[in-house]
Formats: sequence, structure tokens, C-alpha cells
Amino acid sequence: MELIAINPNTGEVKGEIAFYRTHEQQEQYLKIKYLEKYKLRGNRPYVSCYHDSIKDVTQHLSLTESGGVMKLLLYMKLNADGLLQKDGKPLKQLGIQNILGKSKRQTVEIVKRLEFLSILKAVKVGRTKFFYINEHFHVMGRITRKSYFTKLLTNKLREVVEDLRLEQLGFLYKVLPYFHYNTCVLAHNPDETDEQKIRSMNRKELAIAINYDVDNITPLVKQLRQKGLVMTTYSNGNVLYYIHPDLMYRQANDGNKEQFNTLRGMFMAHQLSANRRIIKIKD
Repeated sequence: MELIAINPNTGEVKGEIAFYRTHEQQEQYLKIKYLEKYKLRGNRPYVSCYHDSIKDVTQHLSLTESGGVMKLLLYMKLNADGLLQKDGKPLKQLGIQNILGKSKRQTVEIVKRLEFLSILKAVKVGRTKFFYINEHFHVMGRITRKSYFTKLLTNKLREVVEDLRLEQLGFLYKVLPYFHYNTCVLAHNPDETDEQKIRSMNRKELAIAINYDVDNITPLVKQLRQKGLVMTTYSNGNVLYYIHPDLMYRQANDGNKEQFNTLRGMFMAHQLSANRRIIKIKD
């Protein structure tokens, strides 16, 4: 409904026009604005994340350590051989500490673990260490070998990274190899072309795949649902898990296919519903 303020003596329209919407109209308006915001044009910046390499290490990484990797991926540059940089300068350990938001001791432990698993490589130049992401795991903006991979879309990651704890980021890192190329569901066979044959992961299977306590999966996923990054649906009594196609993507096109726009709308509605429940609880 539109309201206009008019001076009763002169008939002059005063002030700005005000629009009033019902709750349902407001939600529909937000959905439309959301889809407009993410209407994609051209290629999107991404990091190639190779499934085989990630699977080899995720059983040996905590969620905190995995989340550390996710944060560091934002500091890769194109054609830089994996060198981590900030403001045009190579990252040192203090820079990594600031990015991770951890103490010096905790940062040293995380870096050592990532080096041990060969995700991170430290190169000493004089008395200074510079750090590289191993391109067998991740490559900025390029495909360097014939192996299945997921594109981690850095625009969306930058948008949400400061609102997420390392454990939440770590969950997203660990599920990269299970992201289905066409449906965005987490699956045992994420490359299956026949959608009738996709074997989606239930909660217990997901917990085993990422080496995490099954009882903690639900609260962690709930937090990510509220951020609009994970969506859950139910099939035959099992929960199915979907990851937002603006965070992870596995196709060569620019993401404007109708099915992905539909999925974006579903994610938006899902997030609004999750956050509305929080408001009711607070009230």
C-alpha cells in the first residue's frame, strides 16, 4: 500500500512516498532483491578445490584447522604459485595469526598441522618465512589437472567469512568433495549424472565423512542455515543437505541456469524461515 503526505491547505505533496507491505509482501520483495543481487554476469572468481587431495586429509583435520584453510584461501592470487598475500605483500606468520583470530601458540599449532599434511608450504627467505598453499589441493582461478574439483566462489566467501567461526568454515571446507555438480546436495557420488541414482548423505554418513561427532552435526548445520549457506530438506525420513550455489559451484557456465536461480530462491526462503523462528523464540 502506498501513502502520500499532502498539505490540506495547498494540496502540495509533502515528503517522500511511503510504502507499506504485509509480512508476506516483504518476504517476496526481499527474495526478488536477493535474486537481483546475485544475477550473475560473466565468470566469477574462484579457487579450484580438488576432491581427491581434500579427502586424503579431512579425516586428519579438526574443523578449526579446516576453517583456517578456508580463511587462507582468500589470500591466494592468480598466477602466484599459491603464495599467500595481503595488500600486495607476502603473508608472514603474524599476518596469518591476525587472519585466523587465534593466539600465537594456537596459530603455530594450526600452521604446523597444515604443513604436516602438506596443505601449506613454508619457504624461508633469509630469516623470514613465506607461506604457500599447495596447488595439489587448491589453485586460484585455474584448472591445473584432470581431477574432480569444486569451485569455491570467493565473492560469496568474502561476504560471509567474518560472520562465521572457524568451526563453521571448517564444516564447509570438509564437505567440498561431496558437493553434487548439478543439484548442490551433499552426496556419496557427487559426479552422478542420473539424478535418480544420487546417493545423498544422511546425518550419520555426513558425520563419518567429515570425521565429526554425529550429535554435533545438527546444531552446526542449524547455524549455517541461519547464515543462508546450508539448506536442509527431508526425504524418506532422512535429512538432505544442500550448499548454496553461490558459495560452491561445479559447472562451466556462469550460474544463471534456471535451476540455480530456483535454488537461490529456496535458500532465501529457507533462511528467512530459520531466522523468523529465532525472532519468535527471542520474543
